[in-house]
Amino acid sequence: MKSLDQQLAEIKVVPVIAIKDADKAAKLAQVLIENGLPCAEVTFRTEQAAQAIKKMRQAYPDMLIGAGTVLTTEQVDQAIDAGVDFIVSPGFNPTTVRYCQQRKVAIVPGVNNPSLVEQAMEMGLRTLKFFLRAHRGALLC
Repeated sequence: MKSLDQQLAEIKVVPVIAIKDADKAAKLAQVLIENGLPCAEVTFRTEQAAQAIKKMRQAYPDMLIGAGTVLTTEQVDQAIDAGVDFIVSPGFNPTTVRYCQQRKVAIVPGVNNPSLVEQAMEMGLRTLKFFLRAHRGALLC
């Protein structure tokens, strides 16, 4: 079985979606798969996120599904119960990372500077979500 890193490298693009109506999740998953994107990051910015993930997982068991904008251990639990393959957090929170590691679910934390990258690497992480911050029309790196 391929690692998450290998799967994400092959897919190259991960659609990030916020679903307000979980009943539309399976159809969205179908459209993504039919168009060569067998992956999605469903954000926890809506109340329907966990239910949407569950419906996508039931309809497409082989789809690579992540839960995004995960901020709490309770959301980690909801995402795992819904059937996710990985967790994405908008920032590097060591508590969330450790909890995901304890629960044996992959986590891709958000980082925006070399110090956070080093901290993540120290915790054994190799896949990170890098955020660039726009400032007056320029990207700061």
